[in-house]
Amino acid sequence: MALTILKDIVIIFGLAFFVLVLFQRMKMPSIVGFFITGIIAGPQVLGLVQDGGQIRLMAEAGVILLLFAIGLELSTERFGEFKRTAILGGTLQILLTIIIVLILLLEIGLGLKKALFIGFLISLSSSAVVLKILQDSEQLESPHGMVSASILIFQDLAAVPMILLVPVLAGTVWGMVNLFNIILKGALIIAFTLVAAKYLVPRILHLAAKAKSRELFLVTVIFICASVTWITSEAGLSPALGAFIAGFMVAQTDYAHRAQGIILPFEEVFLSFFFVSLGMLIDLNFLFANYALILAAVILVIIIKFFINNIVGFLLGYSSRIMVLAAIMLSQVGEFSFIVSEAGLRYGVIDNLMFQGLLLVSIMTMAFTPFMIMASPRIAEHFMKFPLPRKVKRGRYYKKPREPLEDHLIIVGVGLTGRKLVDIAEENNIPYIGVDINPEVVNRMREEGYNIYYGDATHINVLRHFNVSKAAAMVVAITDYDSTVHVVHEARHLNPLMKIIVRMRGFEDEEPLYRAGADIVISEKKEATRKIAGEIFTCYKGICELE
Repeated sequence: MALTILKDIVIIFGLAFFVLVLFQRMKMPSIVGFFITGIIAGPQVLGLVQDGGQIRLMAEAGVILLLFAIGLELSTERFGEFKRTAILGGTLQILLTIIIVLILLLEIGLGLKKALFIGFLISLSSSAVVLKILQDSEQLESPHGMVSASILIFQDLAAVPMILLVPVLAGTVWGMVNLFNIILKGALIIAFTLVAAKYLVPRILHLAAKAKSRELFLVTVIFICASVTWITSEAGLSPALGAFIAGFMVAQTDYAHRAQGIILPFEEVFLSFFFVSLGMLIDLNFLFANYALILAAVILVIIIKFFINNIVGFLLGYSSRIMVLAAIMLSQVGEFSFIVSEAGLRYGVIDNLMFQGLLLVSIMTMAFTPFMIMASPRIAEHFMKFPLPRKVKRGRYYKKPREPLEDHLIIVGVGLTGRKLVDIAEENNIPYIGVDINPEVVNRMREEGYNIYYGDATHINVLRHFNVSKAAAMVVAITDYDSTVHVVHEARHLNPLMKIIVRMRGFEDEEPLYRAGADIVISEKKEATRKIAGEIFTCYKGICELE
């Protein structure tokens, strides 16, 4: 049996090598390549992997490893500035999606329990796909990236009660007493997670860290993952849910970064293993027989989620550009939907045919996501040209400054760099105005007395309201490269004489920024590299001072 599994792994990753090389040359997303690899290797095409039970076992193992890695990245402090977005936005997004899907499915004659169950599935998006794309494109700390990631975190946590409710929807749990047992089980899991994350897991990791052994620390992390996964499995819940909870526990400790440093390098393996296994589960005969219905369902799901996500973005006060970019990122069905649908199949809420249909819809929406995200800036630009109300375009929290300044400094983005510049301007009595798209940050800084306003600086009318035409200088310190180019272009159009300084995080091309009108472009990574190189050359010239 072990040799068979080893042979299958060799076949899968050997085939994946050739598929991904081809996809890289075609500039196609690697996630789609993994799906294709699974389809080719599965029993439907080449039949290199025939055992259906083994395929499901590989899929389960892949999702367990993947969700542990996802949980490991979900520190509650990581997106502290977006707590309101995560809680309020995530709740609205899930509830609105479930309600709309429920209404549509009841209209076509589907039963209440199945319709509600499908609403659960469609409300969840893919943390694995979206976070990977955001990390690869260095957009995780962009406004739309942070909004998307915050809502994804809430969705992942919301999947826990959804899984607990599956037996209720199946009709296997009757009466108030049994329903109380389900609620009690969920409360116990939450309590166990909080207590273990605060007291038990940190102490275990502390003992492992004191030994100063990398191997011992790795074994300890794996032990925690396996233990929590086994406990949740014994409680009748999904092992993948346990793996996610275990990762979340470790993420709340002081040793989270060390655990990430050991485990996360394997995340790419977990990710590829999961998507390949999903590809192998696809029934091509079912797909070809129902391709029109499945494609229609995929398009309908994307449209519904895009529409709902835009509504949520507006209610949260974000501008139309941020709304559209985040809405596109959250328009797919995610990996937790696979876990919930597995539970639904096990308890009889859905049959094999419906499971296969839901699986295909999930995979196709995930496969389309990289293409939609690549096209999202252009989609947002077209969306902004629609004759929408001003509050929709600029955001509900946008307020025009009362007293227009002259010869002032405009700071676009009040993150770490922007906040320091604001403090410098305050200390030196430099007239300034700050602009940011995070209403929570803006409200907090305004309460502290800073001259900060909510606004999306990619809108030329917003720039006019901040009197850009009479400003002396502008600093653009936002993380979204495309938005940075757009802001510089619009600002230069309004003020040909103003000095524009741009701060970049990575190694993006500086030429588009200079062509747009920037006077100075400073790359944090390039400057750090130059400083390190200078220190190295100094050492090699024989004048290196060693402490």
